[in-house]
Amino acid sequence: MAVGPAQEGPPAHWAEPVLGWFVVAATLNWVQQVAWRWSETGWSGAASLLPGGFEPAAGRIAWDAGLYLRVAENGYRLSEGLEAGFPGYALAIRAVHALGAGWGEAAVLVSMASGLAVALLAWAWMLQAGLELRARRTALALLLLYPYAFVLSGVAYSDPLLVALVLGALVLANGDHWVLAGLVGGAATAVRPTGLAVVPALAVTALDRSGALVVPVRTAVVGLGERVRAGWSTLRGVRLRASALRPVHAAVLLSLWGVVAYMVFLQRHAGDPFYFWSTQVSGGYGHGGLSDWQSWTKASMVVAPLLEVFWVGDVLNELAATAVFVAVVLYGPSLGRRFGWGVATLGWALAVMVWVFARWMAPAGRYLLPVVPFLAALSAPWLAARPRIRAVVLAVSAAGSFVLAAGFAGWFELHW
Repeated sequence: MAVGPAQEGPPAHWAEPVLGWFVVAATLNWVQQVAWRWSETGWSGAASLLPGGFEPAAGRIAWDAGLYLRVAENGYRLSEGLEAGFPGYALAIRAVHALGAGWGEAAVLVSMASGLAVALLAWAWMLQAGLELRARRTALALLLLYPYAFVLSGVAYSDPLLVALVLGALVLANGDHWVLAGLVGGAATAVRPTGLAVVPALAVTALDRSGALVVPVRTAVVGLGERVRAGWSTLRGVRLRASALRPVHAAVLLSLWGVVAYMVFLQRHAGDPFYFWSTQVSGGYGHGGLSDWQSWTKASMVVAPLLEVFWVGDVLNELAATAVFVAVVLYGPSLGRRFGWGVATLGWALAVMVWVFARWMAPAGRYLLPVVPFLAALSAPWLAARPRIRAVVLAVSAAGSFVLAAGFAGWFELHW
């Protein structure tokens, strides 16, 4: 079932995603300020947490954030090995810095603007999908309070920008704006390697919306000869009709422009268009190549667990990320039937990347963030009709979000 453009109807309530994001972001900002102050000065710095004592970037520039800031400020240098970080986010930081913001503040501003855009675009997509208001509110809360979505509050990571661009591309595709969808999707492929998942997602969305791809709810039992005589290319009831496609649908291939541009740069910069991946594998980023059996079997989790698992928080992080991964894989068919097979393809493509290339499951919680809005929308109607269960789920999610946000800011170390 392909999602269509929003129809005329009741008010869209656009203030709600803005207010929802602001409340969650402000709360998480305060949590990160507390954690950062505690890690720096202990509780003696508590007075500085009163209104007026906040430092905008405190607690939100840590871990890989330094990579993007160094690229934004100095560009890529072969001696530093930062090419594993795609340039899109760093270029956005540089653009905001040119307007007068400091480097750290520019990074936070880009992430905050992207987080707000995620809330608005998720709301727009839910309008296209026909979710009623109560379900939309529930889905928005699930998204914003998803523990790993604390990055949407302004953490200096590239994930908020990536999610905003992926959502923007899919919203445009659902409105049949194929050229714009391809261009925005291409920007996503310039932000993170996981942005490449938007390419097959847009391609399948084009097949789905054009009627070229027909996936029956129930698989018909017909013989191969009948299928061939009917003129279909089929696999377990899936039907393809290339004649339904139009030249404009090819515009989804524009979504490759970002990664292609980066590869052209790397060819001139390092003599290797895939240098980003060479650096990723050899630079201690916790990723392996396609032929690295220890990555796609997750052997490190069994053979050498103490390399990344130091305390119970690491264990819980691995288990939580694994649960998200399993949910994305198992609920893919439900996402496809309800919201279109492009959404399912997005989730499956991200899941494949996590399983094949990440040596540990923990990054899955963040790497799968682009598909979380759709999982939230899928479960929202059921939860909206059960307020007590919804309250428990949101409370647990909020607690997890606060803990992860505090940990990122310096309260404890975790494998991000």
